[in-house]
Amino acid sequence: MDKTSKVIFALIAAGLWFNAAANLLRPAYAQQNVDASAIALADIKVSAESIASSLITLVRGTGNCTNQQLCSR
Repeated sequence: MDKTSKVIFALIAAGLWFNAAANLLRPAYAQQNVDASAIALADIKVSAESIASSLITLVRGTGNCTNQQLCSR
């Protein structure tokens, strides 16, 4: 894999992780009975699992890859 592809993958990965971290910046939940931090943590976990699943699909090459030159490596 050339240097440009590595940089692109690194930027994509960083963007995905920043997207998952954005859950921390959401407004607090209004319900008094619900532990807001537990809900926010659960949201982050779901986002991280989704990112991990997408990356595994990309690495295995089983997803809908439109750039075969990039995905075949």
